[in-house]
Amino acid sequence: MKSSHDCLQTRLCRCLALAANGMLMLFIFVSPIFAEEHTVEETAPPVKKYVAFTLSGTFTDTKTVSTFGTSSTKTLRGLFKKLDALKNDDEVAGVIFKIGNVGVGWATLQEIRDKLSELRDAEKETIGYLESGGNAEYLLAAAMGSIVLMPTGSLNLTGLRAEVLFYKGLLEKLDIQADMLAMGKYKSGVEPYTRDGMSEAFRESMSALLDDLYAQLLNQIAESREGITPETAAELINRGPFTAEEAHGAKLVDRLQYYDELLEAIKMAPEGEIQVVSSSEGKRKVPNMNSFAGLMQLFSMLNPPQRAQPAAEMQIALIYASGPILMSAEPLLATMPVITPKVFKKAFQKARTDDSVRAVVLRVDSPGGSALASDLIWREVMLTQREKPVVVSMSDVAASGGYYIAMAAGTIIAQPATLTGSIGVFGGKLNLKGFYNKVGLTKEIISHGQNATLYSDYGSFTPTERERVEKMMKTVYQDFVSKAAAGRNKPFADIDTIAQGRVWSGKQAKELGLVDELGGLDTALSIAKQQAGFSDEDKFNVIVLPKQKTFFEQFLESMVEDMETSMPIQGRGALRIATLPMLDLRWNQIITWLSLFEKEQVVTFLPFDILIR
Repeated sequence: MKSSHDCLQTRLCRCLALAANGMLMLFIFVSPIFAEEHTVEETAPPVKKYVAFTLSGTFTDTKTVSTFGTSSTKTLRGLFKKLDALKNDDEVAGVIFKIGNVGVGWATLQEIRDKLSELRDAEKETIGYLESGGNAEYLLAAAMGSIVLMPTGSLNLTGLRAEVLFYKGLLEKLDIQADMLAMGKYKSGVEPYTRDGMSEAFRESMSALLDDLYAQLLNQIAESREGITPETAAELINRGPFTAEEAHGAKLVDRLQYYDELLEAIKMAPEGEIQVVSSSEGKRKVPNMNSFAGLMQLFSMLNPPQRAQPAAEMQIALIYASGPILMSAEPLLATMPVITPKVFKKAFQKARTDDSVRAVVLRVDSPGGSALASDLIWREVMLTQREKPVVVSMSDVAASGGYYIAMAAGTIIAQPATLTGSIGVFGGKLNLKGFYNKVGLTKEIISHGQNATLYSDYGSFTPTERERVEKMMKTVYQDFVSKAAAGRNKPFADIDTIAQGRVWSGKQAKELGLVDELGGLDTALSIAKQQAGFSDEDKFNVIVLPKQKTFFEQFLESMVEDMETSMPIQGRGALRIATLPMLDLRWNQIITWLSLFEKEQVVTFLPFDILIR
């Protein structure tokens, strides 16, 4: 029999057990609530990251060659890689583009706009900031979700103009006669040398081209800005340029702020914590030139090591064709991009013979040049197209010889603003006799052969020489049209009608059948990928051909060739080319064009820049 003490102890234990069970049940039911409250308190709002990106300067397809190596020129593919990285970065909520002076052609501008629109499609907030800007800068800003202009800035939206420089008056003052002929109603390449203004045909062609580019400008503004139609865009342009207040009142921009005010407003947004970081394109630190280590650092910067391409069984070759088309490049022209048959023959032969290369993309940005050199490159494109797909991507200009080297490809892509076509030829020479006499120089010529003086600069063409030049020009023109007709799968007469040396916009060229699709380099690579038979999952490399050489590499290579052929550089030619770096780029191009006439009387190029601002 239990004692009363034991009974009391037993009851106490039972009470304690019941109390423990109750506390346990209470903890089980209540703890989720506390846990949930604790989780809510500990979860910090996500940090939104905005990237500040400077978009300014000149963007080219290839780097400019300097004396020691390739310069720090900004390339289009480099820009696109950075924009793709921002687009695919899930941590990036938005990008602030600080837009400065942009030096690109209209087709390149459209290509950059297309790339910027991909950021908006990826649901990234994009803001374009302008301190001031013209047509090009505004079109880039208009591709953003919103536009901010500095309160004291201006918007120089004034429309387009085309400028062509004429040299006849200068030649007359120097007693130089331009003896030139053209094949094609609109082949106006000789006019800057023979006239002081446009012919009716030239004016008709240029007016139609500018009309089309202006319509594209109005449509791009209307598509980008809510509440603005092409008609109202034209009215606004007629009122330009604008002060900041006027631009804001016309709804051309969304806000007026200084850059620091814009950044502060973004950071103070109520959505949560926002972090603004600069883009990764930091400026290189200038090396200390007073030390040996600094000199070595400079040499390393100018001669960056070649990046090893990862091995791949499937590749697409990307061949850049930028600059005038010449039979050969003088060593001292090495800093200027040129297109020569020798270099491009090697590039296309490698693309044809390399089994890992499944397709080729030819990127063309050229006003043409030598008819003979153009045909040699055309043949390499044609031979390659027979074995594997060749897709052409046209940049700012693919005219005359620039179109010639493209027309054998299976597919041709251009931007709506690409200067395209100019299927025609012209020829001639400069008669320098008057100039020589003016400065006290005379020549005596002893010749054998009726046309022996055809290439002489001390007289105009004789009647028989002129007849031979016209015959050669007609032959080249008919061959040009025939090959364009074959490449475009059209009758000769159809191509001849739209040829005649006329320059078209890419949009017009597509409507005429000279171009297959509208787009940029990404479009061409995508089409090449499909034509090569790659699936979406296939991994492939893009290899760039030809490999760009430094100035010294090209110079030494040329010296070796000269020694092998025992043909030293002629003094007059070397002196002429050596003066090029001291001249403006436009005069460099003029002299390059004129140098063609020393060796060829029939050429396919635009000897003038069509400046559209």
